[in-house]
Amino acid sequence: MTSFDDLIPLLMTLAGFISAAVWATAVREFTQGRLPLQQCEPQPVRWDHWSILAALGIWVLADAIVVSLLGLESESSPLTRIQAGTYSGLGKCALLIPLWLYAAGAKPRDLLPLPGQWGGDFKAALWGLFASLLPVWIVSLLIEPLRTANNGHPLIRMLQDHPSVQTVAWITLAVLVAAPLCEELLFRVILQGWLQDRVTPSTAIVSVAIAFAAIHANSWPDPLPLIPLSLILGYVYYRRRSYLTNVLMHALFNGVNLLLALSQGPTS
Repeated sequence: MTSFDDLIPLLMTLAGFISAAVWATAVREFTQGRLPLQQCEPQPVRWDHWSILAALGIWVLADAIVVSLLGLESESSPLTRIQAGTYSGLGKCALLIPLWLYAAGAKPRDLLPLPGQWGGDFKAALWGLFASLLPVWIVSLLIEPLRTANNGHPLIRMLQDHPSVQTVAWITLAVLVAAPLCEELLFRVILQGWLQDRVTPSTAIVSVAIAFAAIHANSWPDPLPLIPLSLILGYVYYRRRSYLTNVLMHALFNGVNLLLALSQGPTS
């Protein structure tokens, strides 16, 4: 029988072909004067400067509060840091969602669309996932000479070095739940939503993509592949204006990378 690890290269090859097909279709649509991905036009949420400052303040204070409550120090274990990041991410959502609903005037359906719309959101999330895979993998291959034993994403290194059930469970919660929920809320819904009312969509998408990559600078050189990922996340949000779509796409992308990390086993 073929083991799951043996299937991973086949699945990644298939995903690569699907990604190439998505790009070929997108290029054809663009040359015909159409933008890929069906556009959805919900009532836009208007962010003012004070709401943006409040959102950024919440983002910074949530990290500081979690560090203080857990007593994090430079000697704290990687698992403790992952737990802290997960608590912080979920706490940010708990504070940013009321800001989105009350200060920016969003409706509950902006947070969670009606069930009849979920199919379209999931299809758009799959489109974004496959559109992101090929450019992210290409950039990852190009930066491979920059990698050393001491750099790269700390979660991936920890997963490979200490693949215990507890570690896998916390990393899964962090990358599939906490990170997509809080990062898409701040970067796409809040920052990109605010910028799109003031600059061109392309400027908003590129600016937010750079900011998104910058906050992951501690895992150099991994922020570089995050730029094409964030550009596509930004484009998907521009076309759909759906928080659910972006959260699903972000979670699916992280899930693919989690499976790849698990399949590689411990590092030498």
